[in-house]
Amino acid sequence: MTVLSFTVTFHSPFRVGSAYARDGVDAALDRHDPLPPDHLKGLMRAAADDLLGPASDAVFQVFGSRRNASPWAWSSAQPGEPGWVFSFRHRVQIDTDRHSARKDHLVLGEQAWAHQARFEIRRVGALDDGALARHVLVLRCAASAVHGLGSWRRRGLGWVGIAPDSGAVSAGEVAALLDLAGVAP
Repeated sequence: MTVLSFTVTFHSPFRVGSAYARDGVDAALDRHDPLPPDHLKGLMRAAADDLLGPASDAVFQVFGSRRNASPWAWSSAQPGEPGWVFSFRHRVQIDTDRHSARKDHLVLGEQAWAHQARFEIRRVGALDDGALARHVLVLRCAASAVHGLGSWRRRGLGWVGIAPDSGAVSAGEVAALLDLAGVAP
């Protein structure tokens, strides 16, 4: 079984919204799983779309499509010690005429922080050697292309770097990805 490991380095706190509300918090996050696998997969798929094009067969093969499931499974990100640190952040909408906060436009949101967190991507489907090499190339390059996650990124949250634990993406890998994308270097 092929397992790819990645480290997320956080440059700011982040918030990935939860599917449920909590009393006293307008924009809650899931304190049990603040950086879930579906969010990581979605970020990497969006990065792969940017790198290869949204209609790329390679993107469909690696991340799945409506007709075919992905042969890969993502884990949640797990922080190192001391674990996730949770805090609150306010957001307010300003009335431009009065230069004060607009009535009922103050948002209290939660955010999470850690210096670093790790996640894994495990191969769960069969791939021949050529397909496996292409998939690993796309996954490594897509992860390295992610620099923001969660919501409120334009407000200073969610700035990250993701690096493969097996080493940085090489110039040769970038050239191979450009070739896969059909872009002449």
